[in-house]
Amino acid sequence: MVGLKKKLTLWWEKKTNFNPYGVWPTGVCPVQAEGYTKDNKWYYFRARYSHAVLVICESEDDYGVKHLFKRELEYGNDFEAGWMTHDDAVRLATVWLNEYYEVMQELKLNKKWLKKLKS
Repeated sequence: MVGLKKKLTLWWEKKTNFNPYGVWPTGVCPVQAEGYTKDNKWYYFRARYSHAVLVICESEDDYGVKHLFKRELEYGNDFEAGWMTHDDAVRLATVWLNEYYEVMQELKLNKKWLKKLKS
């Protein structure tokens, strides 16, 4: 039954574009998710106490050392972030991943523009 539920959920999310990056949060206190971006960078989402964060690194080994992208948010009081629904975690991570892709696209455009100026 769990397999069928997951297949239906995947089908619904694809149809509605609810979870375009396939973020699958787990647990409570903290709510966490990790995976890879379209450009193969490792990301980690965590919501604990009253704080939510998304960090994107070249690899998992770079976590805590070198971040390519980081977003943070105070979410409620005391332990509210840790009890965030998984749907809310997907929504928040999706917003932040969209911001990451916008930043990366802007960097690519700027690099192309600079290259054109040099030639």
